[in-house]
Amino acid sequence: MSNKIPFSIIFENQNIDFFLEAHSETKSPEHLTRISTEILDILDSNVKRNKISDGDLIQALALVTAIRIYCSGFDPDKLRKFSDDLVKKTVSNIKSGKFTKIGSA
Repeated sequence: MSNKIPFSIIFENQNIDFFLEAHSETKSPEHLTRISTEILDILDSNVKRNKISDGDLIQALALVTAIRIYCSGFDPDKLRKFSDDLVKKTVSNIKSGKFTKIGSA
């Protein structure tokens, strides 16, 4: 059984509200959403300030994810598959969210 955690993002003059289907063993939905929001804020700030490309950003995220997987002490191949599955599921969660136009765009 998974935990459905509400999450919202603003992207290209749209507010997107969706439910993240978190893993059943998620220890703290509050920590998950807080750290995700903080990371997104840092990324957005850096992308705007330094004009970072999406490709460079995705590579940086892959590097950080790989380092965390390697340092976790768990089987890195199993944890990488787990991470890949989470990304796939989260993209699906976002696509099925509620999209609301904001601003005059």
